[in-house]
Amino acid sequence: MSQPERNALFYAFIVSIGGFIFGLDIMLISGTFQYTTVEFGLSAIEKGNIAAAPNYGALLALLVAGYFCERFGRKKTLMIIAGLYVVSAIGSAFAPSYFWLFFARLIGGLAFTSLSLASMYIGEIAPAKMRGKLVGLNQLNIVFGILAATILNYYLVQTVGTQSEWASSIGLNEGNVWRWMLGLEILPALIWLALLTIIPESPRWLMLNNKKQQSLDVIKKLVPAAEVDAEYQQIKQHLNTTEHSLSYIEQIKCLFSKSMRLALLIGVFMAIIQSLSGMNAILAFMPMIFQQVGGGDSAFLQSIWVSLIGTVFTVLALVLIDKLGRRKILLGGLFTCVVSLSLVAYGFFNAVYLIESSTIEQLALTHPQFNSQLLQPMLDQAFYSDIEFKAAVINLIGQSQFSLLETDLLLLTTDMPGELVLLGIITFVCAYNFSLGPILWILFSEIFPTKVRAVAITSSALVATIFGGIIVPTFFPWQIENLGASLTFFAYAGFCIVGLAIMAKITPETKGKTIEEIEDLISIENDDSPAKHSSIKQANSFN
Repeated sequence: MSQPERNALFYAFIVSIGGFIFGLDIMLISGTFQYTTVEFGLSAIEKGNIAAAPNYGALLALLVAGYFCERFGRKKTLMIIAGLYVVSAIGSAFAPSYFWLFFARLIGGLAFTSLSLASMYIGEIAPAKMRGKLVGLNQLNIVFGILAATILNYYLVQTVGTQSEWASSIGLNEGNVWRWMLGLEILPALIWLALLTIIPESPRWLMLNNKKQQSLDVIKKLVPAAEVDAEYQQIKQHLNTTEHSLSYIEQIKCLFSKSMRLALLIGVFMAIIQSLSGMNAILAFMPMIFQQVGGGDSAFLQSIWVSLIGTVFTVLALVLIDKLGRRKILLGGLFTCVVSLSLVAYGFFNAVYLIESSTIEQLALTHPQFNSQLLQPMLDQAFYSDIEFKAAVINLIGQSQFSLLETDLLLLTTDMPGELVLLGIITFVCAYNFSLGPILWILFSEIFPTKVRAVAITSSALVATIFGGIIVPTFFPWQIENLGASLTFFAYAGFCIVGLAIMAKITPETKGKTIEEIEDLISIENDDSPAKHSSIKQANSFN
């Protein structure tokens, strides 16, 4: 690897640390629900709001992120984002109420724009032959963050369970273990903020803002000496004054022009399909899903294994993304998501819930404060729906008591093909991390011309936030309680089928092409002339 390539890798890695913090954030919160539900008396919708709160913040931030990127540059905007992560983590760890926790996490959501800005920045500094791998670092760090969070959550829960002396000495107990989970985000956020001071500004943004010498200086760090002049001239040619000196409003108008039609369709549909696959809901509520299966305390351990296997497949995707290409990986991944989600849905469809005398005896031992005899009317009565079973239990003991017993009760009463559900979830996470996860950000970094890049990427990320960050995780607990797990996962499989059909129709292959070459390719595909199809065959592979 040459020195310029090492520089590009180093800068891309620093920027992608924001993905690690994002992964930490969405997974750390998953371990807190069994504690915050009791402490704050959370309803299903309130739990969904806590999970989705950062995405409400991201929704607000993405409305102005494009302006900040254009006005102040990619680097300064990323540094602001890192600072917001620090503030959010501190506020979440010390939250005294549901509303405080909601708003602290909402502030962190302002920083979720780091995902779209990272793909923008890395796409602008990466050599064409490395761009897939380097932009994919964003997704790799996300899954590393998820893995780290699952391990930390499990470790903290186990530590509290053993009631060790050192835990007591630092005030770590069952009453505040969730605060430790959320507070762990503070340190990496501070480290990221410090490291961002090292990276250079994007050479394309510098050129766009008529800082030609500074742009040339950065290009020299990223391109071999013999190719510096050619790279500089190519960027300069595509960022000429008449075409690319557009105001923020003009960029928005340009984004909706005929020439941008295909790029916009790809960005928007990719964002929607990735979101409606249900991955964000599965991550945010993974321990709850495994509790539904009957995982008990092992739900946290199962989450670790799922996250670890998903991480391996993300690494595999980065190895193969610039060899196999984006299109094949995306379509193959969507097909696998359909199959795996169907397995999960089928597993829940065949579940049976039954309270036996041994169940009541065990609950009396593990929860002596609870009058387990209240469950006697349901003794030996089989339920074939999780909705009906939970409703019957709540009718007997009340919602607050059910929240305290839910984990152990599901563990003791559920008879289902749990291995099938676990296999389905693992397969889905692997397929997602190999395809939908990294491909989204790679395509975002490639398909939009520099003249509208800031507006286009943040707008597409806005769509992803609305669907994947707000709608899906907010309503997932409600879906589980009111539609049941089986129907919920069948719905996600259905969305993946629709996504497979749409993306097979509109997604081009962009591997190995420079940003400027992809801009020309998209222009060809927007061309309505009779020569369109032959031009596409020469310029792009659709297989």
